[in-house]
Amino acid sequence: MPLKLPQILQHKSFRDLWLGQSISQLGDAFYFVTFMFMAEKLTGRIEMVGLVGALEAIPYLLFSAYAGVLADRIDRRRIMWLSDVASGIALILFGSVLLFDASPPAVLLLVMSFVTSTIRCFFLPAKSAAIPNLVPTAKVLEANAFSMTTQSLMPLIGLALSASVMAPLFAYSPRWFFLTCVVLNALSFFGSALYIGRLPGIVPERKGEDEVHPLEDFKLGWKYMTGRRDLLVLTGMLVVFRLFLSPFFVVHVAANKAWFGGKPSSLAWFEFSFFTGMILVSPFVGKMNIKRPTLTFAYGLGAVGLFVAFMAYSELFWLYVLWNFACGLVLPIADIPINAYMQMSVPDSYRGRVNSVFSMLGMGIMPIGMVMAGYLVDHFGLVATFLFMGIGMFLAGLIGPMNSAFREARMPESEPPSEPKVIQMEPAFEQTA
Repeated sequence: MPLKLPQILQHKSFRDLWLGQSISQLGDAFYFVTFMFMAEKLTGRIEMVGLVGALEAIPYLLFSAYAGVLADRIDRRRIMWLSDVASGIALILFGSVLLFDASPPAVLLLVMSFVTSTIRCFFLPAKSAAIPNLVPTAKVLEANAFSMTTQSLMPLIGLALSASVMAPLFAYSPRWFFLTCVVLNALSFFGSALYIGRLPGIVPERKGEDEVHPLEDFKLGWKYMTGRRDLLVLTGMLVVFRLFLSPFFVVHVAANKAWFGGKPSSLAWFEFSFFTGMILVSPFVGKMNIKRPTLTFAYGLGAVGLFVAFMAYSELFWLYVLWNFACGLVLPIADIPINAYMQMSVPDSYRGRVNSVFSMLGMGIMPIGMVMAGYLVDHFGLVATFLFMGIGMFLAGLIGPMNSAFREARMPESEPPSEPKVIQMEPAFEQTA
């Protein structure tokens, strides 16, 4: 009996995007935690973890505006494909350095953080803007839920392999451990590019719009956002939440070192528990009939804040794992509906720019917290820092419901105002497997 695909994967174009991202996210699972771990091990300074994280966030502040304009002007498939290829090449070059130098200079870690993040900040608005063009409108929420489920499953598999296979390799040779993780991630980007290249070319419809300077194009997108109070409030919530979230991974590494022995396997367990929670909940969110996505977003942020605050008193390993798991359970309920709401309520010709504004402000604020993270831990301790982060995230969730436009927003049930041009003979919607 032939294996039956999930219904959402019967749309061929979405299936190709999903396959590409699955491969890439599996590679990322090997690389991201390893890269932060490498920053701390090679320098012996927890502040370096924050600095590396800050360099990953800064490109979103610098380039997101232009990335969003591009996503609303040219073929979004081409943007994603070029981003994947460029990321793979950058990692291969980094791996070549590691092959000959097991302890590269710290400046190289900073450069790699900046370069790879710059490349990926062009990918994200193009991807988010493209999803509603690859499935029917009624399936947008389900597509986002399936995408997030996979986004959690692939790191889960990667982390399990890291703990069981890669950890012994680290004990044998840190050089080969770091090099293997980098090369695997590079190969995953090339694998993703193969499937992205199979997508139909999707160019946004720009009816009635003259080709203007990119800066003017961005201003038009900003004008659209300022005309929607719900999006403005959502942006404010995201900025506040990200500000208090930004020290988290640095504090995570510090807690692992102070409370749990500082081994990469314990970091893998924390991430494993988080992604397990996301996998359990994400598929159900796609089936829910959520009418008030803005409220679920607000309640979700508040709950995550509470769980992070509870970590302050969780020096027991499995209790700390439990709160990571709880955060994973709640996050999809906050994240999936609000993404679908934005994709369905924003016209196709503005999606890239609206997503870029969210990335620019949400990610642009994070270097502040990342750079401060080491200072907070050193001067106030882990307990106070966890409480500071958790209470701040909880307060971010309270902002939205205070505004009536945000509070009363409902999930759209019709098509956005404009649809994309498909520039290949292959249709954007494919109903057969």
